[in-house]
Amino acid sequence: MDPNGLLASGELLKWTNYILGWQVRYFKLARDGYISYSLSKEDSMGTKGSIKIDKMILQLHKQSEVRFDIVTPSVTWYLRSYTPLDRDTWTGIIEKQREVLPMSISREGSVLLLAQSSLEVLSDLNIKLDELNSFKDSLSQQLSEIRSTLNHESPKLKQKLATIQATVSGIVATSTNCIEMFNEREQYWQDQIAVEKEKSQKLEILYSATNRENTELIKHNAPQGPHLNEDEFFDAIEETLDKMDNLEEKLQNLEVEVKKPDTSSDKKDHRMYNQMQELINKYVELSKQDPEAESSWQCLSKSGVTKIYRKEEEKDGVLLDYLVATTTVEGVTAAEMSEVFHNGKLKLEWDHTIEADKKLETLDDYCAVYHQILKRVWPTAQRDLVYASHKQRLDIPGEHPSWIVCNVSCDHPSVPEGTSGYTRATIEVVLFCQTVCDKTDPTRKDVSCKIVYSASVNPGGWAPASAVRAISQREYPKFLKKIATFAIDHVKKSEIKY
Repeated sequence: MDPNGLLASGELLKWTNYILGWQVRYFKLARDGYISYSLSKEDSMGTKGSIKIDKMILQLHKQSEVRFDIVTPSVTWYLRSYTPLDRDTWTGIIEKQREVLPMSISREGSVLLLAQSSLEVLSDLNIKLDELNSFKDSLSQQLSEIRSTLNHESPKLKQKLATIQATVSGIVATSTNCIEMFNEREQYWQDQIAVEKEKSQKLEILYSATNRENTELIKHNAPQGPHLNEDEFFDAIEETLDKMDNLEEKLQNLEVEVKKPDTSSDKKDHRMYNQMQELINKYVELSKQDPEAESSWQCLSKSGVTKIYRKEEEKDGVLLDYLVATTTVEGVTAAEMSEVFHNGKLKLEWDHTIEADKKLETLDDYCAVYHQILKRVWPTAQRDLVYASHKQRLDIPGEHPSWIVCNVSCDHPSVPEGTSGYTRATIEVVLFCQTVCDKTDPTRKDVSCKIVYSASVNPGGWAPASAVRAISQREYPKFLKKIATFAIDHVKKSEIKY
């Protein structure tokens, strides 16, 4: 037995973020059922995070013999060992300890780790409140133990008091976080109310000014019987109408000023915008075509609701070759499916061909440039690609919004081709998503997403076009099944988003 009461300890690689990627961390599995980590074995700052192993799910990666994840409702650790044997050792010890561990958080010393874990900032207020309740229960139980210890003199008294102190520290830290979150939300709504009041005051001032000006106009331009001839009368009427038109224009301008800020992706101030719009227009037109009814389309394969079509057409003297897949995913909307495909963090969870994906530049709220490194497929060289990913909402009258995601290769000065040590691939990938739902108050069972997917990939180096097309035809169904399965599981317990 380890003199420090540890069942296992050692270095593992932990995924941190898209900038730093995988980082070495020192992990410890204690006999009380907590697995924790620090920056290094000698780190004097203490534990950076801890999880109770009977409150988590252990997930092994089928595609990687060294990957495994520790999953809880509030946090997920993505981990890698140095060898398959190391992974088997860690997961075996964890599973064995889970079988003998009581369902309790009051074991000796465990509250100290729990208090340290509370220092991590959580974004969800409900999780913080649940954590506060856990601390409260632990404190009550430990107070009972203290009373029992005081009745019979024991050398454990100091240790019990230290545990009480750690618990109180955890309560204070969690309470502070809750208060800060409440204050932030309160400040947000106060700012919103101030904006609405300002708009209301502007409207009231303009309304009063309009009434006064109209009254003066009527008095000033009222016909005076014999004092006005016919021409003067009509001149006065025209002048009044002109001034009323000017006032109406002022009101319209005010309405424009108080509109909510535009949050759509239709921004034209970045270098990839025009190229993305041309691509979107091309594939929106393709999505309107019916391959079953048009002879120009050739059905290459069919598996359930998934079909793959090929179409050749000549445009401006250039022969265009389209390879398109269509399918329908039940229980998912277009917005949700496009988010799964566009979101870099989610992509790493379902696309296991990616080794690393780093954001190089944000072009707007819905468009960014990424550098992606793909896992090596022996015996070929390892490949990378630099691409812009753009997501856009498409409003169609009488229907739920459609969404489209375009991933297009581009250049970026931070990663010039030939300097990264990889063979540079290029892509033109489009995912068009359309929500299908005919109910006004639908459930998950009532919605589905129609998908049109096309991927033009040049793997770089030397590769025959026929071989690339054959691989694409084989990989399309696998890709659609993989992303559909993940999307269904990802959104099944969440509210429907359009």
